[in-house]
Amino acid sequence: MKLGITTNYVWFGPPVTALAQAIESLGFESMWMGEHPIIPVSAANAERYGVPLPPNYRHMPALFVSLAAAAAVTQKIKLGTNICIVPQRDPLLLAKEVATLDRISGGRVIFSYGTGWIEDEAPVFGYPFNKRLGRTLDFMRAVETLWTEDEASYSGEHVSFPPVHCNPKPLQKKLPVLIGSGNDKTENSKVLRRVARMADGWLPSFLSPAQMREQLAMLRGFCEEEGTDFDRLDISLIVPAISFGVGELPPWGAGAYDDLKPVNARELVAEYEEVGVKRILVGVNDMEDDSAFKALEDVAKGMGLL
Repeated sequence: MKLGITTNYVWFGPPVTALAQAIESLGFESMWMGEHPIIPVSAANAERYGVPLPPNYRHMPALFVSLAAAAAVTQKIKLGTNICIVPQRDPLLLAKEVATLDRISGGRVIFSYGTGWIEDEAPVFGYPFNKRLGRTLDFMRAVETLWTEDEASYSGEHVSFPPVHCNPKPLQKKLPVLIGSGNDKTENSKVLRRVARMADGWLPSFLSPAQMREQLAMLRGFCEEEGTDFDRLDISLIVPAISFGVGELPPWGAGAYDDLKPVNARELVAEYEEVGVKRILVGVNDMEDDSAFKALEDVAKGMGLL
């Protein structure tokens, strides 16, 4: 099982360079970073599945600048986006930024994307919230065209451009693109259909081994219908560290983990592996101060890396 780290790397916390070096030295396979370029003041009371907007969503640094800095001081760890909010970006610039990062890192990028869930963000970036999925899929088709064609052109509902040179291309022959969507509170069949049709993998969150078994059986069926090789897919999953008994309760987690029972972390990892999960992103609390380094070490020990 591949083990990665995902968390909020806030701008006022330890340097992302130091955290990246720590994650690599502790034996993790990958580090993952998300983004919210801005948080509208009007969204201060936004909730998702009953959980209030975490305060540090207001303090996320720039995604690709941070990952480029991490790439420059590490050698092995994969660098993942968890997630890139594609409808908030210009697809031509996005294609260049991701490809450049892949070159800088020596081909270590995993690109996971989503549509965003905070409704008030959409009009700030100039699109209706209810059009975010179509915009996202259109942008991703354009991005992948820019990655693969020397004189790329594209005509879609949300973006069109004449033949252009957009370089560099990714270093990886096929830069992995994961759809980052789906959890234990959503009906995921439409997402799984999109994974089978147009992605290299799936990155959901908070699903139990039993739930993953059920979801992956559905995904396998969609792959058969679409003519996609299920076995080549990158199946990753976000699981909070507290679920493995190797982390602390997040500040916003009061009530969310009341039914949590003691577990053996290695046995739980084995359960996930048995049902088809290939990578677990262990979710740790926000990297606000130097206690983050001990938290990472505790997770590494608890997950059997040390």
